[in-house]
Amino acid sequence: MRALQPKPTPSLPPVVQPSGDGAPHIRLTRKELEVMRWAMLGKSSWEIARILDCTESAVNYHFANIRVKFNVSSRWVALRQAAQMGLVKP
Repeated sequence: MRALQPKPTPSLPPVVQPSGDGAPHIRLTRKELEVMRWAMLGKSSWEIARILDCTESAVNYHFANIRVKFNVSSRWVALRQAAQMGLVKP
């Protein structure tokens, strides 16, 4: 039986550590950060799913969790807030 090997992920923009300025801390999973970083590059859910070798539903699931964590109704608002907090680079 062949061992499962992770598919290499293409290079992504770096994730910036949030500053310790007392701003609210939002805890995101590695996958949530990954889909946000690709979305910041203008990728659609379908494109992100192909890049990460998962389903589009899985990507949308991560975005739903992100919207809840940021208490917003739009992924774009969540992305803007994440960039302002230093979680992702625009």
